[in-house]
Amino acid sequence: MTIYEIRSGRILKFCVAACLCFAFALTASADIEKVNSLLRRAEMNLQSVSASLGNRTTLPRGSAGKLLASRLEQALGDINPAKELLEKIPAGTEGRDDAVARYQAAAEEYNRLRAIMVGTDAPAPAVDDSGVKLDYRQEEVLKGAQFTLREVEANADKLVENLERLRDIEDQLSIHYREIDSLLGLVGNTKRKAGFVKDGLDQLPSDGKGVADTRQRLVNAEAKIVTTADYLRPLNQRLKKLIDPAQYPDFEDDRKRLRELSIMFGNSDAFQWNKPLAAETYQQADAAKEECIRIARKYNRLIQQRTDQGVALESVGNGFLRSHAEFLAKAGEVAEALPAEIRADLDQAKQYASDAVAEQKPLWFTGGIPQVMGFAEERTTLLLVLNEEAGTQMKAELEQTKKDLKQQADSLRELIIRENKLPNDKFQGEDREEAIKTAISAWKVQQEEFKVLAVRIPAEHWARETKWTYSNGTWYFSDRSKLQVRLFVPDHENPKLVIDRPINIWKDHQKGDSMIGVPLWGFEDELQPSDYLLLSKVKKP
Repeated sequence: MTIYEIRSGRILKFCVAACLCFAFALTASADIEKVNSLLRRAEMNLQSVSASLGNRTTLPRGSAGKLLASRLEQALGDINPAKELLEKIPAGTEGRDDAVARYQAAAEEYNRLRAIMVGTDAPAPAVDDSGVKLDYRQEEVLKGAQFTLREVEANADKLVENLERLRDIEDQLSIHYREIDSLLGLVGNTKRKAGFVKDGLDQLPSDGKGVADTRQRLVNAEAKIVTTADYLRPLNQRLKKLIDPAQYPDFEDDRKRLRELSIMFGNSDAFQWNKPLAAETYQQADAAKEECIRIARKYNRLIQQRTDQGVALESVGNGFLRSHAEFLAKAGEVAEALPAEIRADLDQAKQYASDAVAEQKPLWFTGGIPQVMGFAEERTTLLLVLNEEAGTQMKAELEQTKKDLKQQADSLRELIIRENKLPNDKFQGEDREEAIKTAISAWKVQQEEFKVLAVRIPAEHWARETKWTYSNGTWYFSDRSKLQVRLFVPDHENPKLVIDRPINIWKDHQKGDSMIGVPLWGFEDELQPSDYLLLSKVKKP
């Protein structure tokens, strides 16, 4: 059995470790010199034995054979301490690689010569019956050492088997860090038991029957352990650094974004109950999937290594992909159904308008008709996003219907205005006054001078909205609430009328709940009869 197995002519390498301080480097350098000194002496003895054997395949008889055996034993006495010193010298120390190669060559030569001298080159050394007979106690010590050695050899063979398998993996960082941890644990346990074997052998005479053979088996096993450990330790350091959470400072932000995108696309009910939100979410679909791919690539090593972070991120990513696929499937179904739904809304609005004009019922133009047309408008906006061609066609039909309805509403203009009333005022939140002030300030941008005759807030609560929006290569998170404040101000053209000015108030929860107002209509926009009230309905006499 060779001490270092060299396969395909490849010399086993020792990887570079971290830089050492100057004082420690000096100590390591001295140890390298000591190793080389021991190996020089071993090489001299090995060369002497090799020259004396010549082409022989067996050990000479008599005193010549004993002399060669003694010199070979002396060589081993230098090779073993050299190995122990090399184990203590950090990988990367200047001269260590050369010393390791030198040690390997000496160990292999020793192995070759000893195979000749014991008469076999089989993997397991033959039992050596030569030597001084051991007493009963010593035989028990040797048996105990050999028993433990068998476990050491089995573990050493397992380590070498795994070493060769792992070295064949092209992407070394794809090797699972827990496997390396486990193998290093086996290295430590095997070295500890090898120490027990060495302690037992140290109690026995070196020329005792079976001692040299057992010691050689230990040397062979330890060489395998050292070779494997020199491969595993630097790889372990690389893998531990790879999975160190400190290497991924953006992890929590990325995981949170992916989780919230998953929630966004998991809300396919928005196609039914919040079509503007559904349309906006659909527009983010491609960017959201690209973001998922980017995050998966960024943390691919964590996912590959099955770390806690990697497992958590993979779960969130898979959840997003399912939600994303289901959302797009739902979008396709909705796009197919929308044209018919929009036409149904338009037909219903037209019917309401015809009935209102025929029966002189102006309230249809402030209640049922605006509501149905609002549904049609939302559906058309959504269809434009899902299917631009179909949406454009329906948009034209919608605009034509609006024109027709306006003509019909104008025929009842006076009646509509006369019947209009102030809406309900339901909101009584603690920030009511601030919302009203924000609305007034927002309308002042449109009309510098005006008087507020009445204020109504029809909703009972703020409507909260959280979402991610992709724009110009960047994702933006928003968390805000909406409330509509309706200001009733005098008509600057007709003193008998009051105009309803709806202002959408947005409260930004990311900026200390600061508020901003956005008028629904501009000062110059054309108003409908439903936007007016009689002054007498607002201002009490």
